[in-house]
Amino acid sequence: MKKLSKNISWSELKCKDGTPYPEKWEDRGRRLAELFEDIRNLTGNFPIEVYSAYRTEEWNRKIKGARNSQHKLGRALDLHHSVLTNNEFYEIIWTNREELRIRGLGRYKTFIHVDIRPSDKIVVWLGSGVKDSQGKENA
Repeated sequence: MKKLSKNISWSELKCKDGTPYPEKWEDRGRRLAELFEDIRNLTGNFPIEVYSAYRTEEWNRKIKGARNSQHKLGRALDLHHSVLTNNEFYEIIWTNREELRIRGLGRYKTFIHVDIRPSDKIVVWLGSGVKDSQGKENA
């Protein structure tokens, strides 16, 4: 399991169906690893579990993910903190969102979604999805 950064490996970014994170998006993977490390440092350097990262189209459909999910483009992480409550975890990320350069932030019951979509503004949602101003799903 080759390390991508101090606390995350390429294996942790692969799809849950076993498909590796695409090599063509190596720069995105490295940016996600940097974001992961920054979040970990801001939240006490305790372990953080990656619930989901890259998803193939098929896997995303199987789990009923958003049609335009950033996971399918290798730009998203669903994270669960080992010590903080989900609300505490979210509040720290929210407070530091600009510094972290997060462009998508979702709070779910058991995890926090962060993404690095190309956008000038941040998209924020609660629950199972969000629609942007054009009515497109983004989660």
